[in-house]
Amino acid sequence: MIIRPARVNRFVVLVIMTVFIIANGARAEEILRVARNAAPPSLGNPFISVGQPGSGVWSVLFDSLTVIGEGGMLKPALAKSWELESDTRWVFHLRDDVVFHNGIPFTAAAVADILEYLMSPEGRRFYVSTEVDTLSTIEITGPLTLALETKIPDAILPKRMALISVPEPEAWRTLGPDGFAQAPIGTGPFKLRDWGQATGRMIFDADPQSWRAPKDIDVLELWTVADATTRVQALVTGQVDVLEAVSVDDIDVIEESGFKVWAFGGTQVSSIAFRTVGNPDSPLQDSRVRQALNYAVNRQLIAEVLFGGTAEPASQGASHGTIGYNPTLEPIPYDPTRAKALLEDAGYEDGFPFIIEVLTGFNTIDTLLYQQVAQDLRAVGIDVTVRTPSFALWLRKFTSNEWGDTDAFSLMWDSGAYADAIRPVRNFSCAKAVPFFCDDSIMPLINKTDRIMNVQERELHLQNVLAQMRDVAPALLLTTATQRVAASTRVKALSLNPPNIAYHEVRLQ
Repeated sequence: MIIRPARVNRFVVLVIMTVFIIANGARAEEILRVARNAAPPSLGNPFISVGQPGSGVWSVLFDSLTVIGEGGMLKPALAKSWELESDTRWVFHLRDDVVFHNGIPFTAAAVADILEYLMSPEGRRFYVSTEVDTLSTIEITGPLTLALETKIPDAILPKRMALISVPEPEAWRTLGPDGFAQAPIGTGPFKLRDWGQATGRMIFDADPQSWRAPKDIDVLELWTVADATTRVQALVTGQVDVLEAVSVDDIDVIEESGFKVWAFGGTQVSSIAFRTVGNPDSPLQDSRVRQALNYAVNRQLIAEVLFGGTAEPASQGASHGTIGYNPTLEPIPYDPTRAKALLEDAGYEDGFPFIIEVLTGFNTIDTLLYQQVAQDLRAVGIDVTVRTPSFALWLRKFTSNEWGDTDAFSLMWDSGAYADAIRPVRNFSCAKAVPFFCDDSIMPLINKTDRIMNVQERELHLQNVLAQMRDVAPALLLTTATQRVAASTRVKALSLNPPNIAYHEVRLQ
């Protein structure tokens, strides 16, 4: 065969390019596409809340001093170690290989700035500010060393730090919370390219200088798909690689289509929270009424039929594997006869109107779950009205406790951020920044928890708190939850930092 000169040139160029690509490790850009049910209402402001849908986005943009891993283990993050110097003084030693997305080095001063902001009157309006309630002073003892002094002994301060993201402080000061939310700067494995408010696709680029730079992913796309069925179709048809928040009734369809479902032990207990603060004339002011509503609902039926046996009837405001979980407590039995007797004893034998606001759309079971709860309550004479606000509206009401005529609302007992039951316990008590429920009688017991520094003694005490909280009944307990994630065969491995997928650790085939 005769090789013409022109072809020789092209052939040589091709060989040279191939050698160059191999030598430099170049590869096609890897994009991971994820379907999720919502975008964070506050975009890049990580102080509005601690749960989904915000936490799954903030965890790719920001870091905290510590992080809770699988199994509830507290792990180093921006802080590589910490120690308790006295009952009220914690010292954190920070990493020396961290820079913000804009190239500014991470230092102890950056952490101090953000903690001081959350302690300020302006910062106190944000939900996460409750995590600094016990702080009294912040001392920068070195470029990468920080001492935190607390007003009282705080046994779980390192866990609290897992909930506080660290934004670049100069950008936060210059832009203000609203401006920063549009253009966030953190130290996370990805940096924002586009919020996708017009397209529903948030796009993040891998940050190669991040101390936890992504292993296999160059671009992360988080698609907001409100409808659960459409999310499943997006996975099955190959439009996305990962599906967050898989509903139990979609598992068979997903697995039969050749996709894998990962199940992670849940740290949440679903409930209907009772509102007594700002609702002085409500029948819920009587603990007998609150207990009656708990006896009126058939949790076993919900767990076995609606969740196909993948959930458990709740016995308390914590799940297995959570610090403080009380193994001696049995699930609250379904006993409508006892419920009616308690209502009659409280003077409500004819029932009363009861308005509930619930969040739906996270999976296809949500609507059926609250329909079943309403049906059981109506069977004992409660005139139930169910409303379904948007998440943004629900969050505003939850933060301010301005619910209007609403008596109760859906709310998780979420120990995920701590893997420690004290957080949801405080959330359902007078200790919440703007409480919806308050029973002063149990507060001394709750407040004592954080002063117990011995791990075993503290857990036993917290188990007692959960038992007492069940008697106080600040909520209608429902079931424990299991978190499920589905992925295509393109995804070789993924892990979870509850309740978020660790996207920087995702490995591709």
